[in-house]
Amino acid sequence: MKRGPYPKVASRNTLLLQRIRAIKADHPYWGYRRIWAHLRFVDTMSIGKHRVYRLMRDHGLCVKRGAVPATNRKPSRPKPRPTRPNEWWGTDMTKVMIDGFGWMYVVIVLDWRTKKVVGHYAGAQARTEHWLAALDQAVNRQFPEGVRGGGLHLMSDNGSQPTSLSFMKTCHCLGITQAFTAYNNPKGNADTERFMRTLKEELVWVNEWRSPTAFCEALSRWIDDYNAHYLHSTLGYRTPLAVEQELLNPNLPLQEAC
Repeated sequence: MKRGPYPKVASRNTLLLQRIRAIKADHPYWGYRRIWAHLRFVDTMSIGKHRVYRLMRDHGLCVKRGAVPATNRKPSRPKPRPTRPNEWWGTDMTKVMIDGFGWMYVVIVLDWRTKKVVGHYAGAQARTEHWLAALDQAVNRQFPEGVRGGGLHLMSDNGSQPTSLSFMKTCHCLGITQAFTAYNNPKGNADTERFMRTLKEELVWVNEWRSPTAFCEALSRWIDDYNAHYLHSTLGYRTPLAVEQELLNPNLPLQEAC
């Protein structure tokens, strides 16, 4: 006769299984490795990968080939609403075709409260290290004294880069809390995606790009100009830098913001 787990172990497994089910409800395509990475580096749980696999296997939670869950376009929970700068950032990627060269990938990190682009990367590849390069630029710019303890959250989609072990591990080490858009919550990262549309309308689609170097230089100039001069309707037709200054340094004269 097979002996079951001890009562204390069974109790811990029950709580762990509840958490796994909650994560799977938002991310049904995640396998046990990504579930474990989320538990370990987002929930900061000290847990083994094999234990997660056994629980998911025994309760039918592993990814099944060909399984396509029904899509619900109604968000399952409200989108976070930051009250200050550097509380919620969003990150996303788009790509731009350069004639005679190929695709250039652009990764953006956007502050949701001020709509300021705090970090970006542009290059011929878009691996985890390149997403981290954009995040590193943002952290160094916005947290010169260190980001740990700053209460920063980072929202992304479920792409392979932001859900990779190295990306999650880096965020955990920096004290950045990750959050991911659910498959049934397409507006979870809407602020960042809306910025991508602005980028395409104002820079990408109105030019013919034939040089990756020229595009990267133009992108950097455009982002600087956007942060300093772009008037946002959601900000009361103020600029990202003006709103950041108002919230962080309310006694500083406005002209000193740039």
